[in-house]
Amino acid sequence: METITVTVRTVDGTFKKTVDVPLDMLISQVKDGAQEQANLLSVPCDLILDKTNKVLRESDTLQSAGIQSGALLILTPRAEGGYNYDS
Repeated sequence: METITVTVRTVDGTFKKTVDVPLDMLISQVKDGAQEQANLLSVPCDLILDKTNKVLRESDTLQSAGIQSGALLILTPRAEGGYNYDS
């Protein structure tokens, strides 16, 4: 399988890593690896494609998500739910 080079960084820029990954790798695998290396395992996160500013679906592969070599992926904490109307 073909590999591509992607850069993953945290939204605040404290972590940044460029890696070669297979196109058939799941977005969830890329995210989980980045979270582990950035010591963010306890924080729910999403991966965002910098070029489109859209959250990537974890069940997609890099190929099915249209990720190309040289892409920048942003690891960002997942937004928590909104206002609780019951309180």
